[in-house]
Amino acid sequence: MKHFAFLLGTALCLLGTSTDAQAQSTPNDAVQPGYLNVHITENTTRENLAQLQKDMSTVNIGFRYDMVDWVDGKLQSIRFALILQDGTMVRNAYEAMDASTDVWLRLEGEGASRIFCAGSECAE
Repeated sequence: MKHFAFLLGTALCLLGTSTDAQAQSTPNDAVQPGYLNVHITENTTRENLAQLQKDMSTVNIGFRYDMVDWVDGKLQSIRFALILQDGTMVRNAYEAMDASTDVWLRLEGEGASRIFCAGSECAE
C-alpha cells in the first residue's frame, strides 16, 4: 500500500510539472507568429521582459534588451532590438521613462501593408 501511494504521489507530481512546463512554453495572445501587440511601461518587471523574450523566441522573433534600470520597482530605461526571421530589425532606446511612457511593440499584416514598429509613435 505504501508503494502504491508513493507511485501515485510521484505520478501526480510529474503530471503537475509537465503541465507547468507546457504553459510556460506557450506564447501569450499578444505574441503570435506574424503578430505582436505588446506594451512596455515603467511597470514592466524583469520577469515580464524575460517572459516576453521567451514568448518571442517561440515564434522566431528575436528580442534583445540591455541598459535596463529600475528605481523603486519602476523601469527607468531600456534599449532593445526586435529581429524578425527575415532579418528585418527595429531598434529603440529610452533613457528616461515615466508614468506616461508607453513603448508599443507592434507587428501585423503582410507584404507592403505590414506594420512593424517599436516605440511611442507606432501607427494606429
